[in-house]
Amino acid sequence: MQLSLEQVEQRITEIEILADPSSKRYGRLLNWQNSSDPFWHYGIGLSDTHIFNTGRGLSTFARKEAKFVIGIDRIAFTPEQTIERLKYAVRIFAAWEYTVPGWNCEHLGRLIATDKPRCYQSRPIWWLCDLTPKGDHKTAHKVFGSI
Repeated sequence: MQLSLEQVEQRITEIEILADPSSKRYGRLLNWQNSSDPFWHYGIGLSDTHIFNTGRGLSTFARKEAKFVIGIDRIAFTPEQTIERLKYAVRIFAAWEYTVPGWNCEHLGRLIATDKPRCYQSRPIWWLCDLTPKGDHKTAHKVFGSI
């Protein structure tokens, strides 16, 4: 789903309104599973109650049940940097087409939080999705640039 300029600004305003720096989830990469599907979903924590979904629709939503993504602490940005990177990413990737294997919530969430556009869920079929053998999206890092 491509976001209009107005929708992009609305998403950024929502991030700023819902962000709570006192929350342990603030600026952290989170994941969760829905009972209706076997996939892990990824997003950036805004508060104890809200997450920014880095998947289809690029939007905020209320959810208390989510886990911290393990194994990224040494490569993750500070929560403040991650929130700034999130707002930047909404602008940069607003027109990108979401696809489950090739450009998904895990790619974007990990790019924002760790600077690595990797999806471990797509890695086993990397050659079918035009990814690197590690499961990285080939151009997202370059497009994102550095802020």
